[in-house]
Amino acid sequence: MIYSVYITSRSGSLLYQKDFKTVNSPITRQKSNDYLVIASSLHGVHAIASKITPPDAVHNHERSKLLANSNRTGLREIATAQFKIFINQTVTGVKIILFVSRDVDETRFALMYDKIYQYYCDYVLKNPFYELEMPIRCHLFDEQLNSVVAASNV
Repeated sequence: MIYSVYITSRSGSLLYQKDFKTVNSPITRQKSNDYLVIASSLHGVHAIASKITPPDAVHNHERSKLLANSNRTGLREIATAQFKIFINQTVTGVKIILFVSRDVDETRFALMYDKIYQYYCDYVLKNPFYELEMPIRCHLFDEQLNSVVAASNV
């Protein structure tokens, strides 16, 4: 079950955030500035984790566990008592962050991430009116993201 989606730029600025109404969601609604703080904090922790990852750990990581557009370093998952946070960085530095239920594993996350990333590429990046590093305001992307959430929140 997906509770919330964040997309951050290479520099850590929040490009997109959306909470999804689900029954018994442990994620509470925040003020707009709080969403910025959460996104930049996760960006910073991911950057720190990628800097302190030993080079031999990067080369020995199992390729089968990596997502198609994944970097090999940085924070990938945070598990709390009530939810998980998955972070994946694309090759261009954009981070897609999902707040999900505890029953979502890496394989299920990969399927959701692949769909979201595909829709991000198709409806945001191919949009001639979208400027890089600017907030994402695209109705078609919202609709497709809602379909991914609806399919995963069954």
